[in-house]
Amino acid sequence: MGCGGFHELFRVYDSRNTGYNNRRPDDTQEKISLIKRLYAEGRIGKDRYYSLKDRAYDGNLSFEQLMDIKESSRDNRENSSQDSGLKEDKPKDKNKNVNKYKEKIKELKSSKEKVESIRSKIEERLSELYQEKEKTESMAESMVSSSEEAAREYIGKKIDLEENIQVLKKREKELEKQIDEIDKTMKIIDTKMLDYEAVRLQEELENIKKDI
Repeated sequence: MGCGGFHELFRVYDSRNTGYNNRRPDDTQEKISLIKRLYAEGRIGKDRYYSLKDRAYDGNLSFEQLMDIKESSRDNRENSSQDSGLKEDKPKDKNKNVNKYKEKIKELKSSKEKVESIRSKIEERLSELYQEKEKTESMAESMVSSSEEAAREYIGKKIDLEENIQVLKKREKELEKQIDEIDKTMKIIDTKMLDYEAVRLQEELENIKKDI
């Protein structure tokens, strides 16, 4: 909004060189106009706007005080402008964090799929090994009476199968732990993302309230 009318109103005061004690009967309306302009240009907030209006109507506000408010608000706006670059980085940082967490979730889901695929293959192989073990045990028992050497061969094969089964069972448990860790990590990241989203919505609401 342009400031020409704003300064013109102050020049009315300067040309008269008068304060509260010598004000004309219409000084109050001129002060109200100045207060409205200060509010419209964002130099004062809503609470101060109503407070200054009350003081103007009560005759407790001088043009000198309004000019001091104008100058102090200008200094505050300049300082705010200098800090704006730093303030603008905050939303960018939050968006960057959210994007980082989304990427982590994507990577974790991919890792979980790979782990589950390997675990599924291990389960299939374990099922096959158990079946082979049962067959070997049956063959070893049937060979004991006819051929001790053949029986020992099947028993050795059974032992090898049992070792392979134990190795795969150990790997299966390790993969299950990995899946649990992935699930826990994903929940932690989901919580952080929800927290960022809640804070962002709260800040949006606060900004909306400022404009009311």
